[in-house]
Amino acid sequence: MKNSMMNRVTSTATVASLLVCGGALADSALYDCTLNPQTSTFVQTTDIAAPFAGTLIGNYDATTNPTGTQTRPGFFGGSGNQPIPYTASFVLNGDINSQPTGALVANVDEEALQVIVSNLSFDLLGGTAGTLPATININYQTFRTFTPNSVFPGGVTIPVPVGSANVTKLQAVQTGKPASGLLVPQKNGYTFTVAVPVDLILSADALGTPIADNSVIPSVLPITGTVTVTSTGLQFTFAVAGSNAQTQPVANGGFTNQPLALPTVLPSGGTANLLISGTVTQVAVTTTINSTIRGAGVRRPVPGDLNGDFRVDGNDAALLLNNWGGTGIGDLNGDGLVGASDLAILLGNWN
Repeated sequence: MKNSMMNRVTSTATVASLLVCGGALADSALYDCTLNPQTSTFVQTTDIAAPFAGTLIGNYDATTNPTGTQTRPGFFGGSGNQPIPYTASFVLNGDINSQPTGALVANVDEEALQVIVSNLSFDLLGGTAGTLPATININYQTFRTFTPNSVFPGGVTIPVPVGSANVTKLQAVQTGKPASGLLVPQKNGYTFTVAVPVDLILSADALGTPIADNSVIPSVLPITGTVTVTSTGLQFTFAVAGSNAQTQPVANGGFTNQPLALPTVLPSGGTANLLISGTVTQVAVTTTINSTIRGAGVRRPVPGDLNGDFRVDGNDAALLLNNWGGTGIGDLNGDGLVGASDLAILLGNWN
């Protein structure tokens, strides 16, 4: 008992010394924030161009499709079903509307009027693939088709709608150091602007072929919004707007015998049923983002805060010292005993 009393007196003196010499730290708090997809909107305007080259050939097969289209080079074409060289580009363009999900950590310092954003990770599609109209702009050498009979003069780029393509992934993941901005006091909270460096991670496919497979596009999310802080959490609304353009190489971009319905040229009005094969070598992606994101944050517990007021001060020290040598309240390191190690944790988070 005597040693316990001596230890408690010594610890009390240590706390008093820290109060006199240390002073108070900045009034900052960490909040684990999540997006609310029901009240958040995301509009992405995407322009994807992927050049490729290969061959076209009719879908004729003597055994399985004897009435199919045959292709032959030139105006006269020779005989048989022969491949036709081409160059082309996949083009995807349009808007994707979604309800994003994700999370970030906000460090709000109301005394220094600063907000720091870290660990931002957004699924901008909200887990749902976006669909864009797909077109192939194709340029080929002159060739003829049979069934139907038509001439396709070469040297002219022709746009051919090929249905739709899918954007299956669009994520924003924060990179580098935490991003900071100033809090500007308003009547019911603060406004702020933070530029968050991110990697945009994109996957998309067309004609059954990946044209972007986890392609990483370094970018910046400029976030402007408002935040309202309560005793236990915060509410935030912010807008994300910006654009970015990048060109990325494509690995394993080959595809074989994909169906292509090509409108006839001379005469027009028919459809040549072809098979297209080729290799995609790179993809150029331009994205424009306009989004309104809403969510909430829950304040993280503070190590050493024993009375739940989100501050570590003399009240918490008193609770710890009153239970010195015991268990339960004050056992901050979980070793089953309230002692010097727990007091060190408390003092390390003072104020």
